[in-house]
Amino acid sequence: MGSLIISFSGRKNGNCDEIGQYIASTAPGENRFVRFGELNVHPCSGCEYECFGGACRYREDDIYSLWEETGGYDRVILIVPMYCGNPASLYFVFNERSQDYFSHNESDYEDVVRRLYIIGVYGKAETSPDFVPCLEQWFEGSGYTGRVLGIERHLYGQKLGDRVLDVAEVAEKIGEFLKEG
Repeated sequence: MGSLIISFSGRKNGNCDEIGQYIASTAPGENRFVRFGELNVHPCSGCEYECFGGACRYREDDIYSLWEETGGYDRVILIVPMYCGNPASLYFVFNERSQDYFSHNESDYEDVVRRLYIIGVYGKAETSPDFVPCLEQWFEGSGYTGRVLGIERHLYGQKLGDRVLDVAEVAEKIGEFLKEG
């Protein structure tokens, strides 16, 4: 087995994509890198809450197949950038649409959380104090700790558009984070 790595960046080949490709090429096992923005996924909109009483009207898009695919991997690694003080909107679409999947596959939730790791990429902790805690919500009450790694560009003297993997310490932090889990 290996890792399913999902980048939620809206920017192709940006920091999140590079981190995901780095992990895919260095982590043991058969790894798959997915750019969430390239999947056929509908946001929660234009519906009448069908997911609460039956099934999401968009169930045939790629969300269900992506969740079902996670079962074939030892780890599911989400890489989430911070945009305008919030996690990327693609991440919120994923999170919203996961509600329908888990309401019909409730027994899978704990197993997914057990294998879940999240890397958040952002500018500066002082201006984004809630970013990492927002991502840690997946693990509340689960007993799993240390599953979110925040990569703060400011700590490495980087600005918007700089490549975080150009800093050797970042690659080392990612390696240690994934090794510990």
